[in-house]
Amino acid sequence: MKRKSILCVTLAAALAAGSLAGCGTPASESSAASADTTSAQASAENGAAIQPCEVTFWHAMTGQQETTLTELTDQFNAENEYGIQVTLVNQGSYNDLSTKLTANAAADTLPDLSQAYNSWLIPYLDKVVHLDDFVANDYDNYEDIMEGYREETSQFGFINAMPFNKSTYVYFYNKTMFDELGLEAPETWDDLLNIGKTFQEEKGMVSLGFDDMAGMLEATLRQNGSDYVNEEGAQFNTEAGQQALDFIMEMYNNDYARLVGEDNYFSGPFSNQLIPAYVGSSTGVSYITHEGWELGVAPLPGNTEKAANTAGTNIVMFSKDENQQKAAWEYLKFLTSTDATVKWAMDTGYLPVRTSAYESETYQEFMAGDATATASYAQTDAFFSSPAFDGSYDIQNAVNAKLEELILNKADSTTAMQELVDAVNGAL
Repeated sequence: MKRKSILCVTLAAALAAGSLAGCGTPASESSAASADTTSAQASAENGAAIQPCEVTFWHAMTGQQETTLTELTDQFNAENEYGIQVTLVNQGSYNDLSTKLTANAAADTLPDLSQAYNSWLIPYLDKVVHLDDFVANDYDNYEDIMEGYREETSQFGFINAMPFNKSTYVYFYNKTMFDELGLEAPETWDDLLNIGKTFQEEKGMVSLGFDDMAGMLEATLRQNGSDYVNEEGAQFNTEAGQQALDFIMEMYNNDYARLVGEDNYFSGPFSNQLIPAYVGSSTGVSYITHEGWELGVAPLPGNTEKAANTAGTNIVMFSKDENQQKAAWEYLKFLTSTDATVKWAMDTGYLPVRTSAYESETYQEFMAGDATATASYAQTDAFFSSPAFDGSYDIQNAVNAKLEELILNKADSTTAMQELVDAVNGAL
């Protein structure tokens, strides 16, 4: 659920900061892991003073995101009482970062910290530091982290990361066009069908697009109370799942929705008023231009339930050395603090990771003038993350390809169900 235009940009060269003497052995120089390598070796209470050291953080941020990350890191480096210096190392695109993490895991030369998606970690999950003790003994209020993010970062049975650059899917719409036709932002599937019918009849337009087809399927299934997939395969061949497929195919077969095709993302045709609405990442608002018309942003509509995809990476710890772990944890505490996550969200367009950040006076004032932030906040109780397991990435690719084929062929929903189930199970 990422924008290719962000993922594939060639990023700036690695940022450098001076190495400090007295560091504990960094992850890249550690010897073979002991039996408890993946546990936080420190008491997590910082009973022993942290020695000054350098912590290396691999990331894939660019533009304003990288600028803000640098500002926050500079603040931490200047203010922390232990002489910890965090060095940001830009590894290029997300694809570049993933490839380098895999290679360095094999060579046992991982950084202290890195951005990562859960699905990346599966081949080297044994090298991930368990953060449970740190959270239990040295975090101000873990329950303040948004519930959906806590669930995502504990999918493997332990706390494997702290949330970082998070976004959600929202409904972008051309409010000027909607007002002209007497329409409001949809709250239900029936509303989407009515909007689709109205735009076809009144303007001869397809009314909706989805940037992420696999994400659309998962959200739609969840909005009708259906499971999606797990390690055993497709879990949606049920009555609730069939109802969701009925709705999806009705939208596409009646030309109420269309595929993105060569546009790659709908922000382009949406900006050019070639389509009146689309569902995409909240961070995608920066790619929308709306001169001469009013932009509307709304939470995702639902059916029997509300469900809204979340996206974005988390920060994972790989340090083996006890002092490095303690130092890295100090940085993670800072980066997920209320003040830091508010600044990160306001400057970058990502979302805060804490309830207290959303409720802060500063962010409330910001939301009052930001429709995307407001819509995102309105659906925080409906946040979910896709399951990560061996084969989950292959399933995503298989579902994207199969949905496109079914839509182009105007398949009926029964056929769509069987072929999607086969595609999911065949990808495992």
